[in-house]
Amino acid sequence: MERTGRNVIAELICVTYDIGPSLSPFVAEVLKVIEADQNVEHVLTPMGSVVEGEWADVLALVDRIFRQFAPDFERLGITLKIDYRRSKKDRIRGKIASVREKMV
Repeated sequence: MERTGRNVIAELICVTYDIGPSLSPFVAEVLKVIEADQNVEHVLTPMGSVVEGEWADVLALVDRIFRQFAPDFERLGITLKIDYRRSKKDRIRGKIASVREKMV
């Protein structure tokens, strides 16, 4: 399959409801999986992560996260919002810069 570049930006939220009010220990474990992936770029936000990569790479990452944590928890909540744009690549930082430029 031809590599098309980083055409997908996805907002990814993965939480469990099994550990009480503080989710940061679980989120830290999920972040380790994301950071170990050489095929996606990511930015941590207060409410989740934004990942960028090719379609197959982003979905493979979500699958890895699910398969790693599902056996250990009764409930996982995974929210995935995807933006695909064929004509643009490497947008994770460019989108933020574009908005900031318009603020002046």
